[in-house]
Amino acid sequence: MLWTRIASGAVLAPLFLLVVYLETPWFNIFAGAIGVMVAFEYMRLTGFISTGVTWNRHAILAVATPPVAVIALETGGLSAGVAAVAALIVLMVLSGRASSQAVAGPIQAAIAYAALPAVALAYVMDVGGAVSVFWLVAVVWATDIGAYAVGRIVGGPKLAPSISPQKTWPGALGGVVAAMLAASTLLWGYGLTVTLALAGLAAGLSVISQVGDLFESALKRHYHVKDSGSLIPGHGGIMDRFDGLWAAAPVVAAVCVVMQGGVRQW
Repeated sequence: MLWTRIASGAVLAPLFLLVVYLETPWFNIFAGAIGVMVAFEYMRLTGFISTGVTWNRHAILAVATPPVAVIALETGGLSAGVAAVAALIVLMVLSGRASSQAVAGPIQAAIAYAALPAVALAYVMDVGGAVSVFWLVAVVWATDIGAYAVGRIVGGPKLAPSISPQKTWPGALGGVVAAMLAASTLLWGYGLTVTLALAGLAAGLSVISQVGDLFESALKRHYHVKDSGSLIPGHGGIMDRFDGLWAAAPVVAAVCVVMQGGVRQW
């Protein structure tokens, strides 16, 4: 399993980084497409849709929301992208009431969980360019690698044994330290100033990334599912691979709004 995971990463990671390097519109199209797959996996995981069942309008609307929201972002800005997500959630609720059908919570959660991070990633690319997305990816990937390596080597008390038994507190701390080092190294490579504030932001995002990982683990445990899918050998589904990035992206987008730009302006 470990070697399968490494092989998949060795193939897919360069492709992902290439899409980031190509910037808009390719990365934003990619973000919308990932949102589609996250929505699909979320609904499959929660049992809202299953193999052999004809999709209803709610399921179709959920998977269509991420690309629609990204298009709204590109044409009308961040507020338009977020408004599109909110409008489609409201439409889902009203549609359910009008047809006297109970609209399942998972379908509304799928819209928000899949579309908002997709919009956030596209926005970070638009205002901050590839360097900002690379910085975010460096934080998330270093967190995963550092937490895994330190957890395996050091062991120690469990972080959340009822949710993810293999995660440890030393591993979580190792992920934070690795994220700070990776983020600082990337800034140095781009000739940007490495500051204590940015290192602190990287540490905070590392924690958020790990919370996103734990949230997805809790969701799978609740629905008695091992992986969100089987698309990526050794990793599982798209949600399994993008859970940390999906959690951290909205926070970075919020920082971009406050600082009026990407990592070069921070």
